[in-house]
Amino acid sequence: MLKAESTCVVQVDLASPDGALGGWERALAEARANLVPVIASRVLAVFEERLLERACGARRHPASDVAPFGCPRCGADCGFRRRGRRPRAVLSRVGRLQLRVAMVGCRCGHRFAPLLGALGIEPHARLAPGLTRRALELCSELPYARAAGQLRREAGAAPSPRSLGRLVRRAARRIALNQPRSPLGGIEAVLVDETRVRAGPRKGADDRGRELKIGIALRPPGLGQRIELLGANLADSWAALGPALRAARGARIAVTDGEWGARALIATALPGIPHQVCTFHVRHSLDHRLWQDGVPFARRRALASRLGDAIEFARSAESAQQALDAALSQAERQRWRHAARHLREVAPHLATWLRLDPTGQLAHTTSLLERTMREVNRRVDPAGMRWSLEGARAMTALVLARRFGHPRWVRLCHDRGPATSRVRIS
Repeated sequence: MLKAESTCVVQVDLASPDGALGGWERALAEARANLVPVIASRVLAVFEERLLERACGARRHPASDVAPFGCPRCGADCGFRRRGRRPRAVLSRVGRLQLRVAMVGCRCGHRFAPLLGALGIEPHARLAPGLTRRALELCSELPYARAAGQLRREAGAAPSPRSLGRLVRRAARRIALNQPRSPLGGIEAVLVDETRVRAGPRKGADDRGRELKIGIALRPPGLGQRIELLGANLADSWAALGPALRAARGARIAVTDGEWGARALIATALPGIPHQVCTFHVRHSLDHRLWQDGVPFARRRALASRLGDAIEFARSAESAQQALDAALSQAERQRWRHAARHLREVAPHLATWLRLDPTGQLAHTTSLLERTMREVNRRVDPAGMRWSLEGARAMTALVLARRFGHPRWVRLCHDRGPATSRVRIS
């Protein structure tokens, strides 16, 4: 166990020209902001010396133990020699630390700073893991400039908005939501849906952005994490989401928004799993098809609502099928061509949840994904702004991974560990 202790004398002066202490909180907050980085730098310098004594021995004495760190290049854990010091500025949650880090040399010829590795700071980086994670959390909620300002108020130091953008893109590459996960157990349902975000070059005056496709898995209550993010992609095909969905091959049901691409994806990526079309989307899609058939506004809303309620609140698969047959017969009698074709396409998948579980407890809507997509749109689609495709991909990956606790997000910038501190004031 390595232990470092630093003792210093601290003198804090608090003065007032008229005897009143107006603004004392601000004055003491400034004193704290100046004090904590200095104390942190001193105790880290002592800890670094303990590391060097373990690896290189005390000054002018050979090392006696295996080093508590390894060479980043060759992995060696002994044979290190001191190679001077270099100034290094580190931005952390306790402020800006001005360090003079000790360099060591390995037998392979590589030189590195063991203290930075012990602190979890990546090569060529100046952000500590805790500040990096907090910066990513703020960037998933706020524009980069506001996130930098909030980070500066919280920690006393922050990178520039441009640096935050680069940080988000690097984090998204490590999260890699397009890469499949290991197989998941205890999955009850898979939900697949899509939304649009304003990103990339405009395709025309009526451009609505690029499609963001998302897949999540649900577990029954009491069987671990309730919602698992399977994968997502922006401006890519439905088929590209297939490898990510295969992590939930044991699901009982798959629910989609009813788009033909989503239906084809379920058929190829999760063959044999029953498919349910979201009951909310059936209502919305039927309203759109009736509009295509020229049905007046008030009437088509009433017709779509009546069919949607009959299916969603049906007590059995048979009653849901009867409501569907009645709606299809009416559409054919009225020669509503678009509505009739749509009902025939989704008919086999409208009452799947009731056929599998007559109690009606299985998932039959993508409402969880709808709420998630509103959060994504809130961050990526502010009025008057259009993202680059690369920036939108990075931000959507960050928002989704953080919202659902994706394993790669949990491991990213991990700033929890056994390190402890204690302050004694006499």
